[in-house]
Amino acid sequence: MKKIISFFVLTAIVFSLSAQTTTPTKKAAEKDMKKSVVELRDERKERNNAIIKGKFKTAGKDQKEIKEDRKELNANKKHLKNKGVKTPIKNAKEKVDGTHK
Repeated sequence: MKKIISFFVLTAIVFSLSAQTTTPTKKAAEKDMKKSVVELRDERKERNNAIIKGKFKTAGKDQKEIKEDRKELNANKKHLKNKGVKTPIKNAKEKVDGTHK
């Protein structure tokens, strides 16, 4: 009986330690969000320039990359909302623009 109880206690400790190490801190996640916003803006600029120059195949590929980045950005948004940040994307955009209060 003692072996079974100790086994469950040890597995609970292992799972709790592994869960803590896999999730980034709130501050690191906000920094990552800020970098993602900057990258997304740069990719949009590249796509728009490709459209202006008439390179539609390149623009289509760029649009697929933008779509993937937006999915990643929204996943990070959900993670930050779970950590207690009310508007993570808006905050990141404000920090990039320099209008953060």
